[in-house]
Amino acid sequence: MQPIFEPIWSWPTMILLIIGLITLVFTTYPKRVRHFSPTIRRLLIGLRLTTVLLLAFMLLRPSIEFSDQTRQQSWLYIVADASRSMQTEDAPGSAPRRNELLKTLQTVKPQLDNLDKNIGIRRFDFSSELIPVEAFSEEAAGDQTAIGYALEMISNQLQQDRLVGILLLSDGAERTLPPYDVDARTQASYFGDTGIPIYTIGFGSSSLQDTTLDLVMESLVIDPLVFEKKNTPISVKVRSLGAANRNITVRLLVEDRTGIKKGEAGKMVPASAYGNSRVATQIHPTQNNELTTVELFWTPEIPGEYKIAVEAVPLEGEIKQTNNRLETIVTVQKGGLQVVYFDSLRPEQKFIRSMNDPKIQLDYIPVGNGFSGNSKPINADLKDLARYDVFMIGDVPADTLGPTVLRKIADRVEQGAGLLMTGGYHSFGPGGYANTPLENLIPVVMRANEKQAGNAIAKDLHYFQDLKMVPTSLGLQRYVMQLDSSREANRQKWNMLAPLKGANRLKKRFDTVEVLAESAGNEAIPLLFASDVGNARVMAFAGDTTFQWFLTGNRNEHERFWRQMILWLAHKENETDQSVWARVEPRNVAPGSQVPVLFGARDDKGKPISDVQFTVQVTGPSGKTSKSEIQGTGETSRTTFSQTQEPGDYWVTVSAVKNGNSLGFDAITRFIVDPRDLELDNPAADYSLLESIASLSGGSSLPPEELESFLTRMNKENLWNNDLTRYRRVSLWDNWYFLLCFILLLSAEWFFRKHKGLV
Repeated sequence: MQPIFEPIWSWPTMILLIIGLITLVFTTYPKRVRHFSPTIRRLLIGLRLTTVLLLAFMLLRPSIEFSDQTRQQSWLYIVADASRSMQTEDAPGSAPRRNELLKTLQTVKPQLDNLDKNIGIRRFDFSSELIPVEAFSEEAAGDQTAIGYALEMISNQLQQDRLVGILLLSDGAERTLPPYDVDARTQASYFGDTGIPIYTIGFGSSSLQDTTLDLVMESLVIDPLVFEKKNTPISVKVRSLGAANRNITVRLLVEDRTGIKKGEAGKMVPASAYGNSRVATQIHPTQNNELTTVELFWTPEIPGEYKIAVEAVPLEGEIKQTNNRLETIVTVQKGGLQVVYFDSLRPEQKFIRSMNDPKIQLDYIPVGNGFSGNSKPINADLKDLARYDVFMIGDVPADTLGPTVLRKIADRVEQGAGLLMTGGYHSFGPGGYANTPLENLIPVVMRANEKQAGNAIAKDLHYFQDLKMVPTSLGLQRYVMQLDSSREANRQKWNMLAPLKGANRLKKRFDTVEVLAESAGNEAIPLLFASDVGNARVMAFAGDTTFQWFLTGNRNEHERFWRQMILWLAHKENETDQSVWARVEPRNVAPGSQVPVLFGARDDKGKPISDVQFTVQVTGPSGKTSKSEIQGTGETSRTTFSQTQEPGDYWVTVSAVKNGNSLGFDAITRFIVDPRDLELDNPAADYSLLESIASLSGGSSLPPEELESFLTRMNKENLWNNDLTRYRRVSLWDNWYFLLCFILLLSAEWFFRKHKGLV
């Protein structure tokens, strides 16, 4: 039993309040009753003082807490790794790890049998699933080591069982695929928060012998959907065992589909390098067990679906080579744009480059005058300008680009590439672009006498004022100026954008040039010009401070404006994909996995078509085909394919029919059932994970030989916490009899005061 006070205010405040109330009673009340007899005076003062003390007692909110400690049935979970990596024969005497695990548990059997009578034992095997067992066996056939998933399954049972702890026996190397890839450390933290310690016991060697030569590709990361002509990063981790101080070549292989029909796999050949691609590199490990992250860059040239692979070229003397390569499927879509942007180091370029669109690969080349005022010469290595679809030129003098680069840009524009020039002190006429190969392509008037010396700028060639940019009546009808699908909402979005901080004075070159934007106000100043030149599209933009939109909270509008300009220049604003589509995620799965297949159909405007009869056909590596018909009702339909026991390529064909009519070409995609052995490719133990799990949960990590002494100490000192303490609190103020007592005191005082004529 323990008294508890929870005052309505802080203790210092309550003490001062109580003293004040008592003082108030003794200094004011005796004067009013001094003409009564001593007995009556004491009675009235006593009643008033008791009432005040009772009120103070209530403000302290007192209660009495009773505790009752009992011992209840609790459980100790023993969780043993039954994955195939536990078959590795690196325990003492070259015994399998699983056998060493069983031997350890047999050694501590007396300690387990001597547990407190209120503590029971439950045993579990785990690999990809958590399986309760009566007794452990030598069998270890699991295809994944899902430690985090096993802990999550145990946490789901905590409402049924009260745990005093968990003994986790494993090699600690978590090897999982979705949906079993649950983070073990997060789960361990949960057990730590709930007061359930995890004691980890590790088995196996954390590294292979130094004499073992093996290159292991452990992970491959690439976006499954990329765009043609866009530089795509590829990340892969390479574990080199026994290869210290040797050069290892890591290269990208791409499927050659020349002459190959749909549904057939092509030959894997080294990828070709284009532009800024890096399709091969060398690493030089300095230790015999080293994990290296390698970055490659691939620029696909032709749309389609490809199998790619990253391979560590086998070394002489490397016996096991099946784990030197990782493969996946990548979809290359149309619409990837290569854009080159020449500009000085001014604020505008920074925010244009921040545009995030997977279709657009923007290469920025800093040239011209930077903040220091020093001219930065053009990069001499610009031989491959022919690969660009759009050219953007900012505050760059024509002399800095040079006649060769200007001629190459003009040639590409004449072939159909887009061209945009933006405002600046050294663009258009002031930049010396009159009498250059670009003069007849840029849609505004430029004269040779506009070129200024140094940084001198003629006032009649530039506006130095705030200019609110709005679409013209013609611009409201054009794709570039659409910030919203609604005409009225589009006007409102343009009106809320911050004004430009000045612009070049420009005049359209021909009557056919369209002015898409101008400044607001009575004296409208033209700002954005657009025109077709042969097969190409060209634009001139007088402004150079659209980053003001970004800084004032309109990043989406800023990105949309620049993205739409680039897409329009490249003739990409109206492109749509084929009607029927199919997608498999993930593209790489383990044998026996359930593979989700997503598919659907859309019209020429990209809107989904409902009430479609789909036929899904999957052909495996051996040529065996399974077929199913599905009624599609929404934007995305789904089915699951489970016959994935055979490693290799699986081809998925989806056809669609509505009202008896075919909806275009069949959609064909594929996925790979990985032949890699997830458990045995690199069976090294991971003691660091076991230590983290133990630390985060409040337990400890033990070598097998110390488990016996640990359990002996736990039993001897009775350290397993299976006591249950129940607390019951009785309030002394929040009840009916306290209220009744308070009312009786007030009534009694009032009665005597009334009887004596004080009321």
